Amino acid sequence: MKKKTLHSKSIFWQLVVFALLISLIPILIISSLLFQKLESMVVEEMMEYHSQISSQYTKNIEEKLKQYQDSLEFISNNTMIMNTLMDEENNPYLRGKIVSEEVAKSLLLEEQSEIYNCMVYSMVDEVPVYGPSVTMFQEATREFWYDEEKLNSNQWFSYEIPVREKGILSLVKDIEKIDLNSFYRQHLGIVKLDINMDRLFTPAVLKDSGDASYDVIIFDDDKEVFYVTDKEKIKILKQYLKEGSKTREDIKTKERPKEIETYVLNETNLGSYGMHILFLFDNKELIERKTEIQYLVFPMLIVMILLVVGCAYFYSRNFSSRVERLVNKFKRAETGDMTLMDPIEGNDEIAVLDQQFSHMLVKLDQLIKTNYIQQLENKETQLRNLQLQINPHFLYNTLETISSIAAVKQAFVVCDMCQKLGEIFRYSLGKNHGEFVTLEQELVHTQNYIFIQKIRYGSRFEVFYNVEVDVSHFRILRFILQPIVENAILHGLGELTGTGTLEISVYEQDEKLLIKIADDGVGMDEEKVAELNEYINEKKILKDSKKSIGIRNVNQRIKLSCGEEYGVKITSHPYQGSCFSLWLPIIKGGKQDET
Repeated sequence: MKKKTLHSKSIFWQLVVFALLISLIPILIISSLLFQKLESMVVEEMMEYHSQISSQYTKNIEEKLKQYQDSLEFISNNTMIMNTLMDEENNPYLRGKIVSEEVAKSLLLEEQSEIYNCMVYSMVDEVPVYGPSVTMFQEATREFWYDEEKLNSNQWFSYEIPVREKGILSLVKDIEKIDLNSFYRQHLGIVKLDINMDRLFTPAVLKDSGDASYDVIIFDDDKEVFYVTDKEKIKILKQYLKEGSKTREDIKTKERPKEIETYVLNETNLGSYGMHILFLFDNKELIERKTEIQYLVFPMLIVMILLVVGCAYFYSRNFSSRVERLVNKFKRAETGDMTLMDPIEGNDEIAVLDQQFSHMLVKLDQLIKTNYIQQLENKETQLRNLQLQINPHFLYNTLETISSIAAVKQAFVVCDMCQKLGEIFRYSLGKNHGEFVTLEQELVHTQNYIFIQKIRYGSRFEVFYNVEVDVSHFRILRFILQPIVENAILHGLGELTGTGTLEISVYEQDEKLLIKIADDGVGMDEEKVAELNEYINEKKILKDSKKSIGIRNVNQRIKLSCGEEYGVKITSHPYQGSCFSLWLPIIKGGKQDET
């Protein structure tokens, strides 16, 4: 029952289903694996991209903070500032001007837009000092940001300006003078550098959109937030910190990007500053990349499926049509029609079966129609015998009779013409010559033709032979010289008013046999030569019979028998004559006998 169901459909649909099963299943499996691989590559690429951005951002912040720390170090070790803070001779404002100028010199950084303020606070009470960048430490204790615990416990602290709501990161450094003799350390004051956190920590913007491609949250070990690009993102930080250290370690090992809401998170640390930077990358970029993969893979998958279905359909249709044609031949033979139909193309078993069936039909048809065919063959034999009653021997005998009569009448020119014409007939009708003859035989045939033409044209032209090879050992195609000579006499020399010359040269060149037939007749212009060369090399069958068909036939015969690198090449110039060069392969062999 199973086999009956399987083969109940036509062979066409069986082939289609089979082709789809063995092709679509692997395509779907490979496409699924490819999609997963591309998606994984996109995730890894995005993680690498996020890691690079995070690393570059952190590196930039560390470099800037390092520059500011170096500036503070330079200010705190500036001997001019130390001496001025202890100088009792000048007035407080002159000392303040000197210190402020030194502070300004020390802050000549490449980028100063992030610096909010830099102040030196003197603790030398007996030497008061006041200026734009220097004041007494008692003034610092009155500021809203002052916190003695922060100043003593850290090298930096942060605060917010109440009025402007601007976050400030302050770097602090003690100013101490050490006596090299007694190693006594004298605390002269502190220097405080205020940095605008909005400008320091703001991510770089994209040139195209004008916005940053990510958000940043900066917090310390006590989970106090110093900076956030968008205050609404603080809730994501709380959720991130709430999930504990395990999630944070997973992010650092880069096993899989951590996602909260619509953001991918990445965390880095700011060296010895005790700060943590949490990067929030919008997940829509990853979604867009995945969508791009879908737009790339799915159309390709659809095209491949359509291509497989189309190929399966057309191949199955072609295969089943060949089987159907064979079945139709069987049905037609059943009706008694033994006519051979067009063979089924191909070399497979179906084509072999068709050939054997056709052979069987031929044999069967021969057995059925033997008597009828024999009768037709008898009639055809009788007709052929009647046609062969006039044979070449009759022509030879007739020419010999004419030659004998001419000899009696002393018309020796006629005798010679009859002799040459008889040789031409024997050469043309000889059965044993074959397609190739010796060069000697072809030249003799050409000389006989020229002899008759010279009698016709009188002294209108002379013929010269320049043969540099042994003509009895070279074989060439039969009847290739006479058409060229005929063309040269009729179209080249026949139109001259004076005496012309015809030269036939034979020699070897470039491992080929070259035969040149040159005349000094009227010649042709370049356009006509190009047209004639194109005509004789045209492979299509041409209906124009007015052109040089003989030359074209010679060229085509040479190319078909010897190869495309051989053939006829024509060169000519007006009133200077023409030259027909026949390039032939070197074929050597003995002289053939004539019959």
